[in-house]
Amino acid sequence: MRTIGATLATHIASEVTTLATCWKITLTNATVKAFTDHDSNVVVSGITYLAASGYTASDVETTAALNVDNLEVAGFISSPSITEADLLAGLWDYAAVEVFVVNYAAPTTGVIWQRSGKLGEVTLDRGVFKAELRGLMQHYTATLVELTSPSCRAHLGDARCKVALGPFTVTGTLTSVGADNMTLGDTARTEPGPTGGITISSVTLANPGVVTLASKLDLPANSPITISGAAGMTAINGTTLFRNPNAGKTAFDLAVDTSAYPAYTSGGKVTPLGSDSGYFDRGIITFTSGLNTGLSKEVKSYVPGQMTLVLPMPYQCAIGDTYSLIAGCDKSFTTCRVKFSNAVNFRGEPWLSGLDKLVQVGRKA
Repeated sequence: MRTIGATLATHIASEVTTLATCWKITLTNATVKAFTDHDSNVVVSGITYLAASGYTASDVETTAALNVDNLEVAGFISSPSITEADLLAGLWDYAAVEVFVVNYAAPTTGVIWQRSGKLGEVTLDRGVFKAELRGLMQHYTATLVELTSPSCRAHLGDARCKVALGPFTVTGTLTSVGADNMTLGDTARTEPGPTGGITISSVTLANPGVVTLASKLDLPANSPITISGAAGMTAINGTTLFRNPNAGKTAFDLAVDTSAYPAYTSGGKVTPLGSDSGYFDRGIITFTSGLNTGLSKEVKSYVPGQMTLVLPMPYQCAIGDTYSLIAGCDKSFTTCRVKFSNAVNFRGEPWLSGLDKLVQVGRKA
């Protein structure tokens, strides 16, 4: 039951009201953002709630059952307080939220609390952000027990895994940055990558670009590959797809239009993905300087001297930015035993019979 002050209750009972909804959001870095749906700023308890926030909120859904109460807010990135880079950096994900109604003509008369909780993941699409406010009942939906799985359920280096991350962590400095802000180079990285890399002989300026290799690469069409170390046409370095191999499989169409790229000059290798892993595949890179200081992303693929991230960094990387990089773990028992010498702490059941064993019909031995 909500408690409303007498002055505010009298105002609500009057024929004309001056009410506004306010949001107070505490981001994961402790920054406080405050917004209102009123047409001018509102100051409540010393906090200025900005009117130029450009958002609309849905109705608040409340049930008598144990369902999670939800409210969705959507809007354009029109306020200096809401930037695309901060959204992509994850600063708004799971932020603490308080929603209340106030008399904007007399904000000292009290507030009517509507919701408190946390945001879910904030999504961004063509300049429009959407966020779902999850009520306190969300905590009751958490799974309290573990389900069996063939892969490890621990995270590398946590209390259950117990691997000391120090020997598997390196530091370095970026020597190149791809146009996609995902392909990062460091010539000092010499840890092993996946096997099977083939030297590039030439790359055409065409749509699509055609890569010719020094020897045969036996890959089917639409196979994912990593290109690394190509000079001149540096934009092709990173993860892409090979298409339409020729009969000898020494030339492939790229899934990239290279006609506007600088000309390829020399060097580079093509390495197929999926056959084995680079040392830092599925690893975590954390920046220690530059615009992305303190932010982390997962590494999608690694070859010596080059890392390709799963998603671009939210802020522009630059040559000279420093980082720390943790080796990747694919959560398989073999990797746990061979790469980390940690089989005793493996948190999976790779030899447990799966559902197919339970539902298969009888057959002769």
